[in-house]
Amino acid sequence: MGTVRVYYTSVTGSREVKQRQAEVTRILDINKMKYELIDVSISDHLLQEMRAKAGNPKAVPPQIFNGDDYCGVRKQNFVFKQDIQ
Repeated sequence: MGTVRVYYTSVTGSREVKQRQAEVTRILDINKMKYELIDVSISDHLLQEMRAKAGNPKAVPPQIFNGDDYCGVRKQNFVFKQDIQ
């Protein structure tokens, strides 16, 4: 397994984005998985990097990667968990 990276934002007015970010980190924490948080709000370069890696110029946080593999954000937690492991 590669390094799990979660692109997120510490600055958002969107309740939906906040909830999705909290859910992603909660799932990773519950499963005792190590991950790196990358805050795209500190640099436009990081936001563009996240979008390029996701293959979507309009992607919004959170976006999850396992090494170089894009995992996205799944609504079904069990699918998300299997993608990371």
